[in-house]
Order: sequence, then C-alpha cells, then structure tokens
Amino acid sequence: MKTWPLALAALLTGCASAPPPANPEFSDSLRYVFASFEGDEADLAFAIRALEDAVYTSMDVTASSAADRALTPEHLTAEDIAGLDNPGLPLEEALPVAVAGISPYGLDAHAPIQLLKDQTPVEPYSPEYYDRTFLEGEDCWLDRSCPVLRTHNDLIKDNFLMTVPYEFPKDFRWVNLALPDPGDPDALTADEAPRWAYLARSWITEPAAGDGGDVTIEQFFSMDVWIPRDGRGLLLDEGADSEGEGLVRVMSLWSETTFDSISFTDDQVAATTRAGMDDIFKAADQWIEAQ
Repeated sequence: MKTWPLALAALLTGCASAPPPANPEFSDSLRYVFASFEGDEADLAFAIRALEDAVYTSMDVTASSAADRALTPEHLTAEDIAGLDNPGLPLEEALPVAVAGISPYGLDAHAPIQLLKDQTPVEPYSPEYYDRTFLEGEDCWLDRSCPVLRTHNDLIKDNFLMTVPYEFPKDFRWVNLALPDPGDPDALTADEAPRWAYLARSWITEPAAGDGGDVTIEQFFSMDVWIPRDGRGLLLDEGADSEGEGLVRVMSLWSETTFDSISFTDDQVAATTRAGMDDIFKAADQWIEAQ
C-alpha cells in the first residue's frame, strides 16, 4: 500500500533537512572516482581507498537511520563530467546527496543484481517498469573476465513527488583495490591477492518530463561503489571499519528536478532523495535474502 500522502505531508510541514556537508576528503575522492571511471585502474583504486577511509571516519555506517549515514558532497564540475553527453545545464543547480550503508552480503551476492533485465525488484521507486538492456559485457562481467558492463536503462520513476518516464546509460566497472599507489608502483608484490570492488556511473543525456508536464528531471549524475569489508582496508580502534562481513555501499546523486505545480525546498528534496537511496539499499538486501 502506498503511503505517499503521509510522506508528502511530512515534507510540507518542514521536518525534512539536507545531510550535513561532506569533508573535503570525502568529496574529493568521490568526485575523482566519478570523473575517472574510464581512467587508469591504479588511480581509481587509490581514490576508492581514500573514499573508503572517508566513509568510515566521517559517518556512522552502522546507524539505522539514513540521516546519520548521509552527507552533502560538493557539486560536480564541468571537468568532472567531461566526455559525457548530458543536458548541459548549470551543475550548481544539481542537488548533491550521498548515502552509505553496510550490507551483510558480499560482492558475489550483489553483483548478479546488475544482470537483471527487469530491475523493478530492486528499484522500489520504479515498481511498474524498469527495463535494462545490455550493450557490452553481459557474458563476461560477472566473472571479471572483462572489466566493464555497459547498459541502457528505460524506466518510469514513480514516487509521491513525480511520475516520470526516462532513459539513461549506466556503466559498471571492476577495480582491484590491491593495486599499488600511483606514486609507488613497486609496492605490490607478485603474489598479492586482488581485492575487488566495483562501481557504477549513470547520467541522463537530456531532460525528462512527466506525463502531465508539471515535473521535469532536468539533469542527474550518479555514482555507486561497492567495497568489501574484508579487513584489508581501514582498521580503527573504535567504530565500523573494513573488518566485518559483507560490504559497504556508497551512493551519490547530483540531480535537478523542477516542479511546476508545487514548491519544495532543497532541504525537502534532499531528504526525500536520501530516503529513496536508502530504500534502494534495503531492496537489494531483500532481493538477495529471497534467492
């Protein structure tokens, strides 16, 4: 049963707020990972390790509330999105939100989700239609015999703020976090076991309007990272760190949506976005549990 009117009432009473600002270490590494998706693997591994450290040190990833696991990163820049076909709108209008959380399930359980043609079981805000077409890597990405999976996604986003059909590319890439720092190429020994993570980048190429024309997704860019909790990353004396079970997932969205018939503050939209991202985390875990 949909409870959107109650959620809408909560927003309109002003109880929602945006996540606190991210520290520079978090924002810089996140933006670098987004911008360098197609770049050198050792550079990406270094940036993901930095992001992993910043996640564990700047938020409580074990908190039950997404509000305690969310930050507001810096805006993307024109340099960050260079080479991407996009709406070409001012990037400072794209509202940034990042959420992290721990899943008890590891990479081998999460990765098959990306090969579902019907994504509705793991996308709670596209409950009626979310079709994924595979452009590259469908037969080789899962076992890492090829590093990149490229997809085209056709869906209807449906929540209490909007019902909007749209399409976008989404690419996935494996990265070996055990690669040496770019400035120390001799640090990795020949028998060092790989430490795999994967990431995903998506964006829209043009604005998408709702059927009624009163809501338009003007632009969005997203970055997801799945990092194992295998004890080979940051270790802390207190608090959650890389030693545990499952993985830590980070999702960041930079988006601009315009509403013609009703007015929402940035804080209200950010809070709704944060909750929706966390619901996606939960849906993935529930899908895995059901297998």
